[in-house]
Amino acid sequence: LRAKDAFSLVELQTKETRGKCDEREIPMLCRTLGLNPTQEQLLAIVEELRGVGPDGAANATGYVAYQRFEDVMLDLLTARRGEFARDNEQTIARAFRAFDPHGHGFVEAEHMKKLLATQGDAFDEAEVEAMMEAAVEPGSNGKIYYEDFAAILASDGR
Repeated sequence: LRAKDAFSLVELQTKETRGKCDEREIPMLCRTLGLNPTQEQLLAIVEELRGVGPDGAANATGYVAYQRFEDVMLDLLTARRGEFARDNEQTIARAFRAFDPHGHGFVEAEHMKKLLATQGDAFDEAEVEAMMEAAVEPGSNGKIYYEDFAAILASDGR
């Protein structure tokens, strides 16, 4: 997907905002373009997209113009792409195995929900539910079979 195509999905259409997007859409746009930034990296990307105004202060309008978006994304997707590399299947599966001390090949979804909501870059409730929807297969009795899920995550679900 090209940057322009991704941007057009969220481009605002009012007279004042045409050609811009809400900066809250940046995390989704980054992931749509194949980047996998951490929360800290996302904050830095938003700051970079804001740029600075004539007075030297950050432009904090809440909107990002397409040209600025394209310039920054081009840099991120070429020169800096390695900073946002997606983990491979083995690395992801190894991370899940840390929560499966008995080697059963699964992690209880309820346990994972608690971890996601309270540890590290904590997920909000909607993010936890979205992950559970993707991770817990129907008929799995509330278990995340992480080898299969790791393959999906490593391939970005494609």
